[in-house]
Amino acid sequence: MKVKTKMVLGVAAMAATIVGIACATPIVGLVSPFFSIGQHASDIRTHGVGRTPSGQEFEVELRTEGPASLSTQDGAYAAGGHNGWHSHPGMVAVTIISGAIQWFDENCVETDYKAGDSWTEGSKLHYFRVVGTTGLHLTAFFITALGAPYRTDEAAPACAAALGLT
Repeated sequence: MKVKTKMVLGVAAMAATIVGIACATPIVGLVSPFFSIGQHASDIRTHGVGRTPSGQEFEVELRTEGPASLSTQDGAYAAGGHNGWHSHPGMVAVTIISGAIQWFDENCVETDYKAGDSWTEGSKLHYFRVVGTTGLHLTAFFITALGAPYRTDEAAPACAAALGLT
């Protein structure tokens, strides 16, 4: 590849990165880091079965294609904080310890979560904001592609502006 071509491609990549950062919505009010970060060096193939106390069958399966990072975040957000529009290169399981949020999917459909609620997030665009006068305390368990960032900041979808979710 010619030097001029490399320079044009490099400038284009930088411009795309700057535009992406400028259009992304940031995290606001996060006051805690990751608690643990580990690596699983090969594909994950785990399967478990059991029964609930009432006798109902229960089954769970976890499978990755390639090595993974397994990480835990003990997250705390100040009142009024939000997590910005983003996605993940994998999945996240979240549990709220205290506080409440409004969580929005890529179509700006709202789901409300409070202390004791848990949910999972995949690779689709989403956003949440802390509601009420107190902060939020949560735990999040990430399973992501090894070496990838835990989240990818993204631009807000068109539906977000009308709801003040930018």
